[in-house]
Amino acid sequence: MRVEGFESIIFYVSNLTAARNFYVDFLGLPVLYQDEIVIVAGGSAGRIVLHRNDRGHDERGIFPAGSAPGGAALRLSVADPDACESEAREQGVPVLWPAQDASWGRFAVLKDPDGRPIVLARMHSAPQVLRSGT
Repeated sequence: MRVEGFESIIFYVSNLTAARNFYVDFLGLPVLYQDEIVIVAGGSAGRIVLHRNDRGHDERGIFPAGSAPGGAALRLSVADPDACESEAREQGVPVLWPAQDASWGRFAVLKDPDGRPIVLARMHSAPQVLRSGT
């Protein structure tokens, strides 16, 4: 398995507005994308995803381990999430979520030895910057 690089770190937050106030308004990270569930901020050096811990972009209502407030997940870029999932299963690495499509790309979620979710993702093109005042 080959990881192409660091994509982002995901922070699961209890209050998206409060997180935005800190990371965007106070620290000054530029907003790259936002909706009612996530805010993606940062730039070429790296991105942070502020993710509501109570809701995903679909209605499954489940999250991988580590998604409680204060939890974090690492998202790494890969060419083929399906192949990574297959290799993980062959090597006995726990798969929290099998490879699947999302609005932002395709991904699989593995579990590291300490139980943290590791997202292996092939992202779609970078989302447009939204200039929202919320």
